[in-house]
Amino acid sequence: MSLCSAKKSKKDNKTKKYRKWETQERKNTLSFPKPKPTPLLIHQQPPTQTKLQALEKVLKDLEASIEKGIRIDPEIYASLLETCYRFQAIHHGIRVHRLIPTTLLHKNVGISSKLLRLYASYGYMEEAHDLFDQMPKRDTYAFPWNSLISGYAQLGLYDDAIALYFQMVEEGVEPDLFTFPRVLKVCAGLGSVQVGEEVHRHVVRSGFSNDGFVLNALVDMYSKCGNIVKARKIFNKIPPSSRDSVSWNTMLTAYVHHGLEVEAMNIFRQMLLEGYRPDSVSISKILTGMSSLDLGVQIHGCVIRRGLEWNLSIANSLIIVYSNHGRLHKARWIFSVMPERDVVSWNSIISAHGKHPEEALAYFEQMEEDGVEPDKITFVSLLSACAHLGLVNEGERLYALMCEKYRIKPIMEHFGCMVNLYGRAGLIEKAYSIIIDRIGSEAASPTLWGAILYACFLHGNVTIGEIAANKLFDLEPDNEHNFVLLMKIYENAGRLEDLERVRMMLVERGLESLDY
Repeated sequence: MSLCSAKKSKKDNKTKKYRKWETQERKNTLSFPKPKPTPLLIHQQPPTQTKLQALEKVLKDLEASIEKGIRIDPEIYASLLETCYRFQAIHHGIRVHRLIPTTLLHKNVGISSKLLRLYASYGYMEEAHDLFDQMPKRDTYAFPWNSLISGYAQLGLYDDAIALYFQMVEEGVEPDLFTFPRVLKVCAGLGSVQVGEEVHRHVVRSGFSNDGFVLNALVDMYSKCGNIVKARKIFNKIPPSSRDSVSWNTMLTAYVHHGLEVEAMNIFRQMLLEGYRPDSVSISKILTGMSSLDLGVQIHGCVIRRGLEWNLSIANSLIIVYSNHGRLHKARWIFSVMPERDVVSWNSIISAHGKHPEEALAYFEQMEEDGVEPDKITFVSLLSACAHLGLVNEGERLYALMCEKYRIKPIMEHFGCMVNLYGRAGLIEKAYSIIIDRIGSEAASPTLWGAILYACFLHGNVTIGEIAANKLFDLEPDNEHNFVLLMKIYENAGRLEDLERVRMMLVERGLESLDY
């Protein structure tokens, strides 16, 4: 008996049993008075399987069939790999891989391509590239190339991705509709307008220069590579009837990213004039990108008229807008009446109270009471608030809570907050030990060394001040502010010869200070 017929017979038996049960249930309803319903007995049904449970069952049946020596149709493997990809079930996909005969995998391009795509989408690039290297006739179509390029791009390995694309061109593989959006994303990641222009020429030669997906990708690529004028020209080339939310959002993001507020506002108005209803992404982008409160208030009014004010993304952006302009009462009101909140909402309101640590901590306590899991951004805001007023004990408590209770691994921003916290409180040795013991002196950024140097100036620590200044002289050789701070440290310590030595270093580098 084949696997398919065995499953069909099993399904028929299950149907008969269900019908028999249903008939008996009807008899019971007629024979007995209907009891009062209770919460535990209302609408009891057999438990339904989740998609992954159903996939697990199919996979076990397949494994059992193979053990019995039943020959499996190759289409079943292809179908299962497609299902694993759609369900994001990488571990099930690895089990399917183990069941596929090696000879079949090497000669069947369809199966090996689907397995390659699954591995690449999860960042298993070594396994994906091994499959790619063993594929027969990989120059017949672009699917495996696209999957591999996309996998490298997702991991930020843009050099590997673009090298693969040019290998694809060299081997004469015909690109398809999905190739160029992926490759243009890689060019945007590289930030290389020269490479982007070369790929654009390939787009034209391949006949995809009027495709909507490709045009959107070109707008994004040119804007991220700094050529905003070319990005707008490409955008204008898209017929108004073909512009979608991606087209508008890409152009809007480009203007916001480059600080072109007037142009961003103009394109937002153009969206409205052309009858396009901006979505929450468009509105959130322009809200958070505007430095003008007046424009923010205008957009808020537009949002209210369209009934979108309580969209979660938009409400979060409004909290940021009003708090950035010192309208904390407005930010608090929006937060208090929001019908739903996510971790971004809580982070926004906590960050808004960065100069008011007590209120920031009160919101954090409420966040915990509401059962919302804080993330790394939550603790950056909280630790920054503590550093602002030098609340050392509270900062140490929150740092321990982050690491021990929430198992959040500290990132550079957390270390920076702790360095700032200890430095402002005059605990220079503790601040310095975080850089040496937790970060490493070579990995520490100029911002961290700058915080240490400033703390040494405030609290008169010459020894660590010299170490921090010398690091900064290497990292920021043209920043005269670092030289000036060290001179002030020497001046306060009465070390005038050292002050003069640093002043001469400043002159030798062609820098000058109005203070000395």
